[in-house]
Amino acid sequence: MDRRKALRNIGWGAGALVATPTILNILQSCKEAGPVFSPAFVSAGQGHALRSMVDLIIPNDEQIPGAVAMGVHEFIDSYWNQVLAADPNAVKDDFMESSPTQEQQFVKDALAAYEAQFKATFNKELADGTPEEFDQLLAKYLKADKEQQEAYGKKMGEYLMASKQDPNATFDADAQVFYLLSSIRGLTIWGWKTSEEIGKNVLWYDPVPGQYKGCIPLTDTGNGKAMSL
Repeated sequence: MDRRKALRNIGWGAGALVATPTILNILQSCKEAGPVFSPAFVSAGQGHALRSMVDLIIPNDEQIPGAVAMGVHEFIDSYWNQVLAADPNAVKDDFMESSPTQEQQFVKDALAAYEAQFKATFNKELADGTPEEFDQLLAKYLKADKEQQEAYGKKMGEYLMASKQDPNATFDADAQVFYLLSSIRGLTIWGWKTSEEIGKNVLWYDPVPGQYKGCIPLTDTGNGKAMSL
């Protein structure tokens, strides 16, 4: 997987993801959260933070199960572990001609930046974090105004350009955390909507989609719900 394409596909802000067979297999294996989360890619403390953030992004309510209930935190950890390329030889594309930076290392560096930011803000380790503290950092970055988000985007572009020439180029820590949290938000929404339980019982599910029917009531087309694809 090309590094530049991976940043687009895993949703650094867009929430877009290509449903490859590997990803669908991961979703199937994580369709229901187990009683204990034993992450394969992130550390135990990072796993605690990831699970908490996923729960904050799409929580449970009385009628609809949230992202944690669907095992989305396990899906994200497995996606980072199994799907992101670990090959240090980057594939050339129209933006990044070459880079030794690995997909997985990019995420690990972003997680480390987030962990450092959390510790600096709350003077504690991730493993001891509370939902309120994780929510505070989510709000700080994901609710940033348009001007600030554009500034993060500019720093992202500067980093990508610099890394063409210098494999040791550094990424602004705040921009790094912003893109990590944007990615987690995008993956959470995608994983939740793509789970079987949500797709069949919450979204508009049509086992044989594609029929054209004109001038029909909204109630016959999901009653305003997003279609499960």
